[in-house]
Amino acid sequence: MMRLRPARGIAVVEEGDVVYAATLPDGPIIVLDGGAAAIWVAACGGPRTSIAERVAAATDVPVDTVRPDVEAFVGELVDRGLLEPHAA
Repeated sequence: MMRLRPARGIAVVEEGDVVYAATLPDGPIIVLDGGAAAIWVAACGGPRTSIAERVAAATDVPVDTVRPDVEAFVGELVDRGLLEPHAA
């Protein structure tokens, strides 16, 4: 089962509904709130194949509505080196 986690060298702080992620030691600090924070939490909280379902449940939005944006944003987080895949 493929999962995602913060990439090596990324520090993460979750404060309520906001996620702060930064490349150590020099940043920049990325601030994620609202839907972006919900996507980050869901991406780190279970299998990659069900991230959209977890975001839909957390935001009370139909999964078919959120899936395209969730998949695009997760891809961006991976491409930017903030998240990395790992086998669970």
